Amino acid sequence: MNIPVQVTAKQDISIQSGRPSSEIKLSPEAQQDVHQAYLVTLRQRFKTEINRLTRGDMFELLKTHSSDAEQLSFIMTYVYAWHWLQQNVHSQFQHEVLKAFANGPQAFLMQLILRSDQSSDFIEAYIEHWQNYNGEPQLQQQQILQLLQKFGCKKTLSQSLENIWNELNLFNKSFAEGYKDLAKQEKQRYAEMLGDEDKTRLKLVDQLPDVAPLNLFSKAGFIPAMGCPQTCRHCMFIFRPLMKNTDDPNTLYQMVNKLTTSVLFTGGDLSKHLDHFYNAIANMQHVTTFAILLNGDFADSREITESILNKMASAIRRRSITWPKAKVHLQISFDEFHQEVVVDRKGNLKERIPVVKIANIVEAAPKFYEEIQLCLCHKQSHLNFSMELFQRGVFARLAKELARRGHKIEIISTAPSARLKRNPLNPATPAQVIKDATFVLDKYPHAYLMLTSSTIDAYGRAEMMALHEAVNERDLLKQMLDGKGTGAETFDKDLMFWFNGWATLFSAVHINLGNVFEEGMEVIRQRQAKDPLSNAMHRFDITLLDFYRELRDDLDDIIKKSTGPHHLFHTITDDGAMRLHMTQRLIEQNKFKNASIN
Repeated sequence: MNIPVQVTAKQDISIQSGRPSSEIKLSPEAQQDVHQAYLVTLRQRFKTEINRLTRGDMFELLKTHSSDAEQLSFIMTYVYAWHWLQQNVHSQFQHEVLKAFANGPQAFLMQLILRSDQSSDFIEAYIEHWQNYNGEPQLQQQQILQLLQKFGCKKTLSQSLENIWNELNLFNKSFAEGYKDLAKQEKQRYAEMLGDEDKTRLKLVDQLPDVAPLNLFSKAGFIPAMGCPQTCRHCMFIFRPLMKNTDDPNTLYQMVNKLTTSVLFTGGDLSKHLDHFYNAIANMQHVTTFAILLNGDFADSREITESILNKMASAIRRRSITWPKAKVHLQISFDEFHQEVVVDRKGNLKERIPVVKIANIVEAAPKFYEEIQLCLCHKQSHLNFSMELFQRGVFARLAKELARRGHKIEIISTAPSARLKRNPLNPATPAQVIKDATFVLDKYPHAYLMLTSSTIDAYGRAEMMALHEAVNERDLLKQMLDGKGTGAETFDKDLMFWFNGWATLFSAVHINLGNVFEEGMEVIRQRQAKDPLSNAMHRFDITLLDFYRELRDDLDDIIKKSTGPHHLFHTITDDGAMRLHMTQRLIEQNKFKNASIN
């Protein structure tokens, strides 16, 4: 019997680190830390994949594809492992990564994986291993012999296993191919912003009764530019639109100035747009919190870092003494993703954003503690479930680098998340997770530094991450779908003001309420206040799910992939026609409720 087989061959892959805006030379000790971090991280990820698959996940994948799912689960777990290795580990480092598993009963599997140039080679070698095995009876041998008896010969069994693997449709795209497809989708979403459907939707909103009085903004965001040279695999943005920005953002600053006391500059890597930030500090009299989110790539040296932080502090000090006292909240991305160790085109290990650069920032920040509050923004991982958060992973690398400079980190306090969450390494039981921490350098005991963490939603590149790869909010999603609400958790509908005039929601940049330069601030404020869609999203109104089903039949699939309520509501509103439909239905619903009351 001839079964068509799709052959997957081993490739000399390179997982790119993007195009860093600057390079720095690491010390031999720091480079050794990088090498060790790469091995530790990949070994843990590999082990996690094996454990979850052998504990039942592979059986669940197979049971709808084969009546022999139980007998196939073990071998198919390691077929998966072979493919996972090709997609995630550069061939130059595969032997070193698997070396940690070279002893014990599974050692032969590591040998087979490394010797196999394609998955069919591994399958045939695995079958042959058990055919020739003469030791103590093993369950895996019994399973293979049963399968051989059923399929008749090694060749037929091998082809059947390859065919079943192909039916699972796993690892069918490289990261590069997947990101390219996602970028096309994202580009299309941006192209549709303020298109015909959105304009019609906003006209409907404008026709609703005005709200009086309008509330001030609890905060406002500024987006000077959308762009980042990095390719972090958890990032929600892939395609970033070119923007025809205003030549004078001060006009925008003054529009926002009297409407809030807190602003955030964001949009990717703003290292080349810091002058806008300094100017905002100098010109926005009523604002007292000036936050900016950076990836830390600007910190090329201790001197450059101190110079940039001094400019921020100087901007604060230059404000009029008659103005309210203000402070910079410097938010720096810092986690296992931004500091992930990857392999470049030359086969060299490098960090996306070197820990050394973060150390430059942490070392400099205490000197400006009166003007600048530093906060490291961290994405939650399995380490957040204990004090290992500070003893292993990227925080431990930071501590080692600072120790080489004569500093010691002291943890002052930690605080848990308001909700229990599931550890990706042990997901059976929800547990407490460390969300926030305060720490100091021993030489600056009065200069408190902060760390705050959050979950990853599967937007953008993160769509190619599996649900089990990071901490998520699936439990909160289930609670919401069961009609029990989301507690104090809301969808953030505060406004982001782009330098081209757009006004979008904090938690959904695809929901655009118009152009503030063309329509004026009061129109935008009224839309934010009375837009039924934004308000329904803000309170996670599950009626939107019913409205979605009226036009689409894929909601169940979307829910299965959703990492939490935010991700679900973001996904079901990313189409202009759907946003218009939901707005129309909400208006109709409100009219019916009002008529019933009267």
